[in-house]
Amino acid sequence: MDYIVRKAVEKDISGLCSIRNNEALFRSYLNQQESNQVIFTVAVTDDMHHLILGFGVLKLHGIHIPKLSDLYVKKEFRGRGVGSATIRYREECAIELGYIEKFVSVDPVENPKMIKLISKHGYQAISEPYPKKAVYYNEDGSSYEKEYIRMDLKKKLL
Repeated sequence: MDYIVRKAVEKDISGLCSIRNNEALFRSYLNQQESNQVIFTVAVTDDMHHLILGFGVLKLHGIHIPKLSDLYVKKEFRGRGVGSATIRYREECAIELGYIEKFVSVDPVENPKMIKLISKHGYQAISEPYPKKAVYYNEDGSSYEKEYIRMDLKKKLL
């Protein structure tokens, strides 16, 4: 299966909603991308269907910037390099913008696969795990608040 990673555009909304039903979130990311606050990326099949396989965000504002956020790959396409390609694309974007390091914050308890993936890409812990609260989104678009554990990691890009 061939795929490409690129910046998300308005016409991607329906495909994004087919993998996570949260149109408001995706529109928010597109608006933030317009004002250079984030780079919103999608991985799509390199064919006439342009099926969306996953997405990710590179945050350009905050305490740790640039920061990987919201990496998601549709379940049936996991393990095929889509997540890695999305990470690499966002790293290339960060380098083009002049950044020399990149951050990510991950829940090491509930998402050990992400810890393994980003560690494979050279990210190293810069904090001990700590508690945090956030709003999570279900696949149907509904949301809920939850306390979870976070750990910050960093990678030198150059």
